[in-house]
Amino acid sequence: MKKILIVLILAMSLSLFAQYDLSVTQTQNTYNVLYPANFNPDEPGQQPILFTLNITGVSPSNAVLYCKMMWRDELAEITLTPNTPGQFPVNLSSVDIINSSPTGFSTIQTFDDFLDNIEDLIIDTGRMPDGNYIFEIGLYEEGHAGDSAYLLSDLVTAIVVIRSPISISLITPGNPIGLGVTNISEQYPNFIWFSNFEEYTIEIYELDGMYDTIEEIEMLEPHFVETGIVGTSYSYPPNAPTFEYNKTYAWQISAKVVSPVAASESEYKSTMYLFKLSDAASEELSLQILINFLNQLDIEGAEEVISLLEGGYTLENLVWKGQEISVEDLMNMLEEISSGEIEPTKIIIE
Repeated sequence: MKKILIVLILAMSLSLFAQYDLSVTQTQNTYNVLYPANFNPDEPGQQPILFTLNITGVSPSNAVLYCKMMWRDELAEITLTPNTPGQFPVNLSSVDIINSSPTGFSTIQTFDDFLDNIEDLIIDTGRMPDGNYIFEIGLYEEGHAGDSAYLLSDLVTAIVVIRSPISISLITPGNPIGLGVTNISEQYPNFIWFSNFEEYTIEIYELDGMYDTIEEIEMLEPHFVETGIVGTSYSYPPNAPTFEYNKTYAWQISAKVVSPVAASESEYKSTMYLFKLSDAASEELSLQILINFLNQLDIEGAEEVISLLEGGYTLENLVWKGQEISVEDLMNMLEEISSGEIEPTKIIIE
């Protein structure tokens, strides 16, 4: 009898632990922009829905919902207690959880302290700082929120990634408007640029005369357009309209700024680079990448190096922090420079 009694107690305990099922829609989203008002618990009307929590199962009267949100070393916590004991709606949105006074609940703690703790970072940019905002949510026995020994459900996680947009920098082929047209020999060139968006659009224009501004070129009918490009390079496809010899072409990359608030979406556009398909093409790809890389750096010595390279000098080696690197390594450096992780001050020629 004792053995049977022990088995029954264990079975009841397991049933208590598993009486709730939680699931999250939109488990991970990446945005370029999220403003403090979109995260403010006292302004639920301005909060977008970042995720939705689905709740199913039996509802004991002593259950509370506990959400812990982590960002770097900062922490936000909130405990929601139903005004009607044990009565949870089938769905709760992120707005319901972050809201300092959600309908149908009383709260312990809010996200206000979190915003106060990162106020200096918000002031710097006017936006929520970059990083992974990890929401960890579970249902617990009342009075024991956050204690895994009193967990009444599995823990579920939703992640909101904020990645501030980096301006789109073209690398190759071509030269910026005003710096002449680059001759290339590849009928199907590889277009390379740098930025940190999820998707890009490339537009290529055939120029039938002289154009002084990007706006004038954008009024033309594109020679070629491709959308939904993932990554920062694109090989011109063999089935696309061909490039004719000795005709000048301009290309541009654009991307949509992703925000949970549709009204705040905008578009980033690069400058335009000009190139021409020619039998006289002589510039090497690595040389052009280096020149275009240097054109984007406002540092001492860059103009002198560009002048020497365009005057016929060749590059023997490229040294960074005492180590020889390849021209292709500059792409990784450009990302670190654009994000502020490194700040080169000058270039030395030896």
